[in-house]
Amino acid sequence: MAGSEDYKQSGINSFRLAVELFNRPYDDGRVEAVLIQLNHAFEMLLKGVILEQGGHIRDDNGDGNTYGFETCVNICRYGQDSDGSLRCINESEGAVLQVLNHQRDFAEHEQVQISEGQLYLQSRQCIEIFQKVLEDVFGEQLSNYLPERVLPLATLMPVDIVNLVQEEVTRIEQLMEEDRVEEARKRIKSLESLERGLNDDGQTPTQAEINDRLAEIVSGENLEGVFPHVFAALSGEEDIGQGRRIQFGSEEGLPATYVPEDEIDEDTDVHLFTEKNLHDRYPLNPFQLRDDINEQLDDEITWARCKAVMREIGVLDNRDYHREEISLGEGDTREGFSRDTVDRVVEAIEAGLDPDDAFEKHGDDVWP
Repeated sequence: MAGSEDYKQSGINSFRLAVELFNRPYDDGRVEAVLIQLNHAFEMLLKGVILEQGGHIRDDNGDGNTYGFETCVNICRYGQDSDGSLRCINESEGAVLQVLNHQRDFAEHEQVQISEGQLYLQSRQCIEIFQKVLEDVFGEQLSNYLPERVLPLATLMPVDIVNLVQEEVTRIEQLMEEDRVEEARKRIKSLESLERGLNDDGQTPTQAEINDRLAEIVSGENLEGVFPHVFAALSGEEDIGQGRRIQFGSEEGLPATYVPEDEIDEDTDVHLFTEKNLHDRYPLNPFQLRDDINEQLDDEITWARCKAVMREIGVLDNRDYHREEISLGEGDTREGFSRDTVDRVVEAIEAGLDPDDAFEKHGDDVWP
C-alpha cells in the first residue's frame, strides 16, 4: 500500500508538470491542464502529509477508496478525529485551495474562460502554499525539484486582484453589449468560483445563479456587492505605518486607513466598519481549542471544564474571543474561538483556577 513518500512524490510530479504547462509557448488546452495538474498535485501532497503525521486517508467502510480533495484540505486545515496536530494550512490557504478546486471542476467538466492574470495569481499562490507545506512537514525545499530557470511564477506578482476583477467585469460588460452572452457566462464562472472558494462554499453555481450574476453586473451593481468575499479577502493593501491603506475601486477612489477596533475612540472619524473574515478571526472549533489548551498544559481537561473556565474568566461572552455561530454556507454554522482564547484559559489555570471548581460552579450553565 502506498505510503506518505509515494503520495508526496506523486504530488511533486504533478506540480512540476503544472509549472511546465504554465510556461508552454502556446495556449491550446493550457489553462485546463494547469488547473487539473495543480489540483492533483495538492491532493497527492496532502494525502502524503496526513499519512506522514499519523493520520488516515481511508474510511473504515471497507471500500478501500481514499478521501477526496476537499476532505484532505479540511483535515489539513482543522485536524482529524479531534487531533489538531495534523493541521498544516491556515484558513486563508485552505480558501485558496478550495478556489483551485472550483476552477479545476469548471475546467474539467464545463466551459470556462479564465484570464491570464487570474491563472497567474492562482498559480503563484499555489507555489507558496505547496512550498510551505513541503518544508513544514517533510523538511524539503521546492527548489530541490524545480530549477530556478523554470520558476517565472516565483517572481513578483505582476497583477493586482482588484484591478484584475475590474478588468474582467469590464470585459463581461462589453461581451453583453455585443450580445455574446455565452462568452460572458464563461468568464463570470471563473469569478464566481473564486468568490465561492473564498466563502468556503463547495457548491457549483447553477445556470440560473450565473445568469443572476450577469444581470447584477449589467445593471451596474456595486462590485463589492456582487463579489463580497473577493473584495473582503483580496483587496489591494499597502502598509502605511499606523494603519493600512486599502484602495477601494479604481485609482480615482479614495484610499481608506484601517484602524483596529480596539484603537477606535471618540475622536476617530469612522465611515465604514467591516468584519473581513470571521473564519480568520475565530479559527478554532471547540475540539481544536480543547486540544490546544491541553497541549500547552500537558493535561487532559474535558471540553465541558474548558468551557466552565471560560465562563468563570468572562471569555465565553466576550466577542473578542468567542462567536457562537459562524456561517458555513447552505444554512450550516459552527462555533468559533480566537487563538487568544487558548492563552487566556491556560493563564487562568496556571494561576490557580481549578477546572473542577469552575465546572461545579458553572456546569449546569455551560453543559446542560
